[in-house]
This record gives sequence, C-alpha cells and structure tokens, in this order.
Amino acid sequence: MAQSKPQHYWRQLRSVLTAGLWDARTPAKDTHGRPVSWSDLLRKFHKHCPGHPDVAELASQTQALSLLLSANCDGLDGNNVSPQGVLVLGEECMLPDERIEEAMAGYATLKQLDASRSDSTKAALAYYAYALRRPSDCLDHLSQVKDLSDAQGFDSTSGTTQSAPATLRVPGTSSDISLSSSWTGSFVSAQSPASIADINEGSAWSAIERIRSICLKGMSYELLNPDDPEKAFTTYLLASSLISSAVGEIPASPLTSLPNLSSTPDNSSFARYRELWRWAERVLRRGIILGARICDVSRTDGPNGSLWQLLQQYRACSTHWPPQFRPEQRSAIIILHLRALILRARAAPTPRPDRSHRWISTARSLVQEYRAILSVCTTFPKAGERNVKVEDLVDLAVATWEADGAVGEYAGWVIDVLWWATRLTFNSFRIFRYMSRLFYVAGDPELARRTLRLYVQIVSKAREARMAEGESSTEDTAGAFGAGKDIDTDYNWVQTLVQGSRMLSRLALVETDAGKAGGYAKEAGELLEKAKARLDRSDNVLLATVELAEGIWHIATAYTEQDPRTRTRHFEQSLELLKTSLEHNETASTHHHLALAYLRPGASQDLQSAIVHARATVEADPGEARHWHLLGLLLTASGDWRAAKWVLEMGASVSETDLAEDDAEPVDGLPNNGRDVDGVQAHDYAAPDAPETNGHANGNAVDDAASVGERQPARLLERDATEVPPSAELLRPLGDRPPANRQEAFEHALELRTTQLVLSEHVEGPEGTCDKWVDVFQWFSERRGFAADDRRMSIDSRRASQDLRPSSVMTGEKRASVPNDIRGSTLFPPVEELPEPTNGTLEHPPPMLQSPAYSQDQLNGDHRNSKDTGSSEKDKEKQRLSVDTNRGKGKKVREVFISGVHKGRARVTTISKKIGHNVGRHNSMHLKRSRSAPDFHALLGQTPYQASSIHLRQHLSIYASQVDLSTLEAPPPPPSLPPPEPTPTLPRQKVRAAKDRRLLSNLWLMSSATFRRLGKIEQARGAIQEAEVRDENNPAVWVQLGLYYLALDDDRHALQCFQKALFISPNDVSATIHLCRVYLAAVQNRGKSKDGMELADRDNVDLAVGLLSELTKGAGWDVPEAWYFLGKMYALQGRQDRERECLCFALTLSENRPLRDPGTAVGWCL
Repeated sequence: MAQSKPQHYWRQLRSVLTAGLWDARTPAKDTHGRPVSWSDLLRKFHKHCPGHPDVAELASQTQALSLLLSANCDGLDGNNVSPQGVLVLGEECMLPDERIEEAMAGYATLKQLDASRSDSTKAALAYYAYALRRPSDCLDHLSQVKDLSDAQGFDSTSGTTQSAPATLRVPGTSSDISLSSSWTGSFVSAQSPASIADINEGSAWSAIERIRSICLKGMSYELLNPDDPEKAFTTYLLASSLISSAVGEIPASPLTSLPNLSSTPDNSSFARYRELWRWAERVLRRGIILGARICDVSRTDGPNGSLWQLLQQYRACSTHWPPQFRPEQRSAIIILHLRALILRARAAPTPRPDRSHRWISTARSLVQEYRAILSVCTTFPKAGERNVKVEDLVDLAVATWEADGAVGEYAGWVIDVLWWATRLTFNSFRIFRYMSRLFYVAGDPELARRTLRLYVQIVSKAREARMAEGESSTEDTAGAFGAGKDIDTDYNWVQTLVQGSRMLSRLALVETDAGKAGGYAKEAGELLEKAKARLDRSDNVLLATVELAEGIWHIATAYTEQDPRTRTRHFEQSLELLKTSLEHNETASTHHHLALAYLRPGASQDLQSAIVHARATVEADPGEARHWHLLGLLLTASGDWRAAKWVLEMGASVSETDLAEDDAEPVDGLPNNGRDVDGVQAHDYAAPDAPETNGHANGNAVDDAASVGERQPARLLERDATEVPPSAELLRPLGDRPPANRQEAFEHALELRTTQLVLSEHVEGPEGTCDKWVDVFQWFSERRGFAADDRRMSIDSRRASQDLRPSSVMTGEKRASVPNDIRGSTLFPPVEELPEPTNGTLEHPPPMLQSPAYSQDQLNGDHRNSKDTGSSEKDKEKQRLSVDTNRGKGKKVREVFISGVHKGRARVTTISKKIGHNVGRHNSMHLKRSRSAPDFHALLGQTPYQASSIHLRQHLSIYASQVDLSTLEAPPPPPSLPPPEPTPTLPRQKVRAAKDRRLLSNLWLMSSATFRRLGKIEQARGAIQEAEVRDENNPAVWVQLGLYYLALDDDRHALQCFQKALFISPNDVSATIHLCRVYLAAVQNRGKSKDGMELADRDNVDLAVGLLSELTKGAGWDVPEAWYFLGKMYALQGRQDRERECLCFALTLSENRPLRDPGTAVGWCL
C-alpha cells in the first residue's frame, strides 16, 4: 500500500493538471475513492512523495495564475473576445492591472526554485512573465529551455507494436522522479509509455507545457514585432507536430455540452485533456490568423501550405470540442477556413458543373460545425434585432455552393441550412431570397414561388414601415422598434424580382394548365412593375436585365393568354424591349431572344436577322448547347443543310461535355478548331483545352487566361484587419439565368439529338435514320437507364424464351410493303421503303432490326458490328448529306448508306410540300417528318411482363386491324408480377421519373412514326404499345395509334383514338388536326358536293370548322397545317373567300419554317 499511494497521487495530480480543473472544489480522489480538494491533494502529495516539493509548488502556482487570469472572464476556457475584435491578440493571457500585484508573489516564489534543474520551472516563469505583461522576460525564460520543438524527445520505437504517431521518450535511470531528468521530468516516470495521450505517466502534461510555451513565445513576438508577423507565424508552426500526435492518439468522444468543472472529470476526451485543448486551440488560432494575413490560399507551396496544415489540424481538434467551447473564436476560424476553400476553388481551373469538387465534403462539415455552435450560442432575436451570425452563415453556405458549381442537384444541404436558419431568425429577407433561388434550381418551383412571395411581402412591408416612421418619428425615436431594418438594397430587390419574373415566365410557357399558366404570367408582370419602382435607370446593366425580363414576359403572356386580339401587340412590344435591352447591355441571352423574335411569324419576321443574332449568341456564349441548337434550326429554315448539320454537331459535343461523367475525348468526326462555317467562327469546345466563356451566359465565368504566377495573391485578411470580413462579399452576382441542372441538360441534349435525326431524315428519308435511333436509345439508357417498373416483355413476343424473335418481325416478313393508297395523305407524302427480308431466321434478325439485349452490360457494348456496308453505298454517300449523332469516348461512328428514295413519288401540291411536315406544336412531339427510332423489342425480351392497356382494349385492339394474324400462336398466360418497388420518398424523384418516362415514351412514338412510313406496320404497333407502357397518360400515344389505324384505312378506330387523345389533352394540336383530317377525308372520299352532303357529314364539317377555328385562335395560331385544313373545311361549306385567306396564310407560315418547332425544340425563353 505504501508503494501504491505515491503512484496514486502522482496520477491524480497529473490528471487534474491535464484536465485543467483549476477552480474545482474537489478535483481529485484519495486512495479510498473519496473526493479531495486542491489543498488536500497537494498536502497528500507532499506527504506520500516527499522527494519532490518543487512539483507541488509548480502545480500550486500554475493553479493560482490560472484562477487570476479567469477572474475577469466568463470562465477558465477563455471564451471572451478582445474588444478590438476576434482577430486581435489584445490582452489575451494577460492579467488586469488590479491583479498584477497579487501575481507578483507567485512569480517571486517560482524564482526561488532551482530553475536550472527543471525546464518546467522555466516554462512556468515564462507563463507568469507574459501574464504580468512582460513579453521580453517571457522570451528570456523560454530561451533557456532546451529546444521547444524537441525532436529528441520523440521516439517512434516505444516498445509497442502499434504504428502510432511519434511518441514522447521518457528519459531516466530509476523509478524515482528527478527534476533534471528531462524537460518535464518532475511529471514523468522512467517506466511510462511514450504516448502523448498517457495522462497517468505525465506525457500529456509534458505536451501541454510545450504547446503553452510555444504559444507564449509566438504571442510575445506578436507584441514585440507587430511589423514582422512571419516570425510569430513560424514559431506557432513548431506546435504542429505535437498537436498532430495528440490528435492521432487521443480517441475522439465529442460532447454536446460542457462538463461540470466543479466535479471530477468525466471520461470524455475533452474533459480529460481540457488544458491541452485550451492551448492547442489558442496556438492554432493565432497561427491561422497570422497565416491568413501573409499566405496565398490559392497555393500550397512553402508557407502557403503551412496555413492549410494548420486549418486541417484545427478542424481535426474541433471534433473533440463541444459547441460551447470558445464559440466566437471557433466561428472566426471556421469562416476563414471556408473562405480559403472558396477562394482556392475559384482560383483553380473550373470543372464541369455536374461534378462536385472534392473539397465540398470538408466545407459541408465545417458548415455543420458552425451551425451546431450557433444553435447553442445564439437565440431567437428580440424585436428590432437581427441574428447577424446566422445570416452570415447563410451567406457563407450559399457562397460555398456557388463555388462548387451552383448545381441544383447539390443544393439540398444548403436548403437544410436555410430551413434551420428560419428557426433562429424572424422573417429574414436574406433567407427567403436565397430560398427562392435554390428551390427553383433544385427542382421545386412551387416552393420557390411561395418563398419569393414572402420575400416581396417582408421587404415591402419593412419599406412602408420605414417610410411611415421617417414621417412621424423624431431623431431620438427613429428605429426604436426596428422599423425598416429588413429592407433589402435597391439593387438586390430589382435583381431578385427580375429573376423571379424570369422564373415565372418559364413556368408559364411549360405549364399545360391554361389557368395556372395565366396566373404565372400575371404574377411575373406584377413583379416587374415592383422592380421598376426602385430601379436605378442610370445603371445600364441592371436596366437591360429589366427590359430583357419584360420582353420575355410579353412573350409568355402572348402564349398563355391565347388571345388573337392582343397577341400581335405583345410580340411587337417584346421586340422593342429586346432591342432596347441590347443597346443598353449586349448579352448572349438578349441575342438569343432576338433571334427567336425575328423567327416568329408575323410582320417582323426576318430570317437573316435571326441568323445574325443566333451567330452572335454562340460567339458570346459557346458553352450553351441551346444556342447552337437554335442556330441549327435557323439554318434549316434557310435551307443550308450542311451548315446546319455542322452546327448541330457542335451543339451535341457541348451538351455531351456537360453530361459526361469522365473527361471526354474529342468526338470523332468533329470539325477542327477554328473552322469557319457559314460565317460562324467556332471551336471544339469539348476539347480539354477549351477556352473559357466570356461571361455573357450566367455571369459566373472566370477569366483563367492569366497563369497562376500572374494572379493576385488570394489572402484571407488584410494586414490590419480586426474582424472577419462579411461572408456576403464572397457571393457571386446573379447571372442571366440559373444554370441548367442535370435533368434539364439531359432534356436539352435529347432535343438536340432529335433535331439531328430530323435533319437526317429530311435529307435521306426514313430509311437512313433507323439505325441512328438505335444509338439514341442507347445514349438514353446510358444516362438515365430504364426503371424496373418500365421494363416488360414485348407485346409482340409470342414466347418468353430468349431465342424467339418478336412476332412483329415475322409479320414484317409476310408484308413486303403496305399499299401506297393506305399510306398516302397530303400531310405525309409517301417515301420509298426498303424491302423487308423474306429469308431471315429466328437466330439472325434483319440487320435494321438488330438491337441490343436489354441488360445494361450489353447496352454499353458495341452491338452494331453486324452491319456491312457495300462499296456501291460508299460511293452514294458522297452524293448525300449524312447527319450522324455524336458518340462519346470508345464509340464507333457508323454511317448508314441507303438508296432508293424516289422523290418523284411525292403526291402533294406545292403548298403541301411546304407545310406537309412538323404538325407538332407546343407540348406535342408529333411531326410530319419522323423523329423516330427503330424496333427495340429485343431490348425488352427478358423483362417482367406488363400488358399494354391498348393491347387489352377490345374496341381499340390491334388485332381488329386488317392484318391477318390468324397464323400467330395464342399468347401464353403472363407470369406472376414481381413485388412492387418501394415508393420514392421524395416528390422530386417522382417528378424526375415521370419526365424520364415521358421522354422515353416519346422516343418509342417517334420510332413508330418511322416504321409506319416505311410500311412496317406491325413494328409501328409494337412501338406504340411500348410507349403506352412507359406513360399511359401521354396523349401522343393515341395520336400515333390513330395514325396507325389510318395507315390501315380503319377510319373508325382512328377517329376514336384522336378523340381519346383530346380527352386526355383537350388542347392537343396534333390530335385536333388529325381528327379534322379524318372528317375531311370521309367527305372527300364520298365525292359529293356541298349540297349533296349527308347531314352527318355536314355536322362533322361544322364540328371541324369549330375545332380548327378555336385552334388557330389559340395554341395553333402559327401551325400552317391547322390553317390548311381549315381552308379545306371552309371550301366544303362553300366559303371560298375564307378558304383563300386560310390557304394564303398557311403558305405564309410555311415559308422560312425550320424543321422543328422552336418552342418545342429550344423553348421560347431561356
């Protein structure tokens, strides 16, 4: 027992010192487990360890000085901040004047000890000297200490097998403790392990004294040499290795609250090593603050890298600290760390917007730590106050997200911070402004609209309150209740409302509900009026953004009102505003909308001016695929097919760069950089050395022309800074529009590839486009895949076995072609179809029908090698334009060589030739020239069975057609359905899945249109059924099914299909036109005059006239097919004057018409 008591009290004293329990009433326990006070602990130590009186004296004087330093503070942890600012050293660790005399007694007592035998005594004297405001004496004492960094005191071979960081070697020759045995020999025994985390044997206190001495030395240099911060910064770096070892060896057990200092220490890492963390935080903080003034955060070499090392160590240490530990100081360092990450990210080469930076995980953890600190250290503001710290964190989080690329898919964590901030703020306009922006880019426009309303209400009411207070209050009472403090600046107000108006205009143009669309457009106009009330018209850039937004609003209003009396006026006002906006500030967005305005039918239509503005758009912002897409469409309207092909290829390469997961190599077949096509100087922007944009697109472009050496150093703080700069300075100015998220970028890329195939079919015919649709389906699957509930066994498959070919192929072998009189119509001129093979086998389907299996691995493989190309076809390739979709890395570029298109077989009039394509309009994809894909039943051969509802409806059954299906075997009973998948928890996932299903459904319908025009009727039927399985609410499914029946001369079923489409979507343009086309054909086939028509025919003609009249007044006002058939119906009514007007207007609309409707392909606004 006599031997255990000295060891017990050695360990108790070391534990109390390491935990820093300076003001605890009973910091330790005796050998019986009873609590003892400080005086009793020192007395028992004297009694049981008689050979070490200096040790007890050092502990007593250290406790006394710590209590004196905390007398005028809120606690021992030093949570107080200097009045000059959190960045200023001030009087930290210095005694107030009234305490100096009391501390001098302890200082004199320490001087009487034999300091030559113990470095601990010298360190304690240095501590007292600095506290007594004697930094020079402090340095003198520390200069006598043997090497503060003491590499000799560390040894990696401590007799243990663990590969821990370097540990403290404990010298000594006996079990007795000698004051001169080591740097802290008074607290270290010779048999102790060499780990810093060892408290009982004194290694932890040894590290504390070293870190404290290094910190005091650096702080002394700061006071004595304020013009030489590098000297103090270098000194602080000496503690880095010690802290690194401590962090690596001390197990983390973070707390949510501070432990009770009046009781014995608990087992958490913070409570047991509290004194270590106090000095580690202080030395790291002072080093970081000095490094922020002298280091370039955009670089990591030399001293610049030392700053990043300190920041990482501070973050590692903070995992041990509860939120209440030095919240003000930690908040400042977290802000500096985040600022450093943001500035370094901006200085680095700009990555693609769809890939998050690697540093973002560190930034997000820092934001969460700062959020935890503010949750316990701030409260809900009182009346007339604002929680500035929480709002600053919000600014910082948004700036971090912007530096990460401002990608909508990565905005979820910022939105969580914003929701949390609403609980610690009261109607903060700043938070609602950010919410409106982030909700929209994250795919939640309804919440974006609501938060925008809140922003408008808060700022408007606050401004009214300030104006009322300014009129009625005196100078003494002004602002007493906080009236007017929540007023945003005029610039932010105008910019936010302009962005909100643009957002609502976009929503209005894509909304299918006419009532909602009108509400969006009306609210967008109201926002613009409020924005103009506080607009500074001397700011040309801001004025141009308002005029651009107002011009777009007029476009949205014209399309949503569907009022022929005001439509022309809206278009004229829009054009004038766009011109004025271009004069005030030339941007790519203004050029883009001017190109659309000049393309729009009417008195202002000017195709050449539209092309000029479109060229200016791609030159100003070559990184936007929709600019290239628009230019390609305009070139198709002018008949320049080759230039249009090249421009669309460039747009596809740009869109592929945005979607690629890895760095893409230049696409095969792309033109060389610098090639001039049709007056447009363009480059391969998919290449690795692509130049940066010039800033016209989103306002986020960074000029990276200067090398790293030419950049200005990115320093976090100015030399004389006393406070951390506000985080709002890190925010980027709002761009012209939010960057497209991945879903939108995917849709834009798909529309562009569709236009490419439309152009290919227009030049080559449908025969030359089939295999290219295989690549589009594969491209779709690689980027979106097929959801499990979208997969099923093909309706045409008679067997579940893999080796059986779809019956549509068998049927195709029996039908060499479809009679021309079945396929002929004025809207769809016949084309020469390829003869279908008659000697194919089940194991080897025809080459055009060769399609990959449905598994993802096979989709990623090359399944096109079986296509052989003859030499004669190669010769014919030179005589025609081939539009191929761009392939990514590792894909082969195939070219399809097809002959036999006899243009002389087109049986249409001159007007029909001009207007006989592109029936589709807004919210519809049914076009005269097929945007189609080949048969893909093999893709679905092994997927779970899901019957098409079309297949089950007897009154619309495919088997009621004229095709003889008697030779086909009866289908087997369907297998049991797979278990249902769990419902997605997030509505956004459902919305995205619905969009993907609609896109895939439309692809199947396009392939059906191509098969129908090629005469492959049964393959067209199968594609329609596949489309309905993907999206049963797609009205285009019934339109294509109606066209399928028209190809079979089954007008009754076709009529029912078109009516079903109108039941789903009453404003569907294609369904209305084709329905009236059936009525027209029925009357014309009977060959009766107006007077000889039956009553039913007259009713049908009157009904068609009513439908087309409403259509041409509304959604189909610029569709030439609608006017063409309306003229034909007027002729049946004997109204020749109206017939002539409609046909002339149809001819006018057909002139300068691109291959696709710009509203569907590109959109009427960005």
